[in-house]
Amino acid sequence: MGAKADAAATARAVALAVVVALAGLTACSSAPVGETPESTVAGFYRALGAKDSAAACALVAYDGKPLAGDDVLLCRSGFDTIITDVATPEELAALTSASVTGAAVDGDQATVTADQMTGVPAAYREDVNLVRVGGRWYIESPL
Repeated sequence: MGAKADAAATARAVALAVVVALAGLTACSSAPVGETPESTVAGFYRALGAKDSAAACALVAYDGKPLAGDDVLLCRSGFDTIITDVATPEELAALTSASVTGAAVDGDQATVTADQMTGVPAAYREDVNLVRVGGRWYIESPL
């Protein structure tokens, strides 16, 4: 594997870590984004595919709270880099049709597994943990 391929693979690994860490769009259930774990994960990936880092970051929580202040800026900066420098046009196009077929919910915690996602390229498909805050679901960042 050449240096450029190594850099691309590393960038995709970082992108996946950011997605898992941070973690009008609908999911299969057609619930509004944030109303269900499925709609949140699908909405997140669709926002990335639409190159809308603000919408993606609006679906991320840290330590049980939605991102705010500098955390939003950091999130947007990271996703803007993924959108412009890492993801291929084909991957972004695929993400715009992301859907989720289920989630394991336990109270205010949920997990969407990689096999419950369609339209998400393999480089970005990973189990996603979520938390419900104020009645809305957010992708929970472990960092």
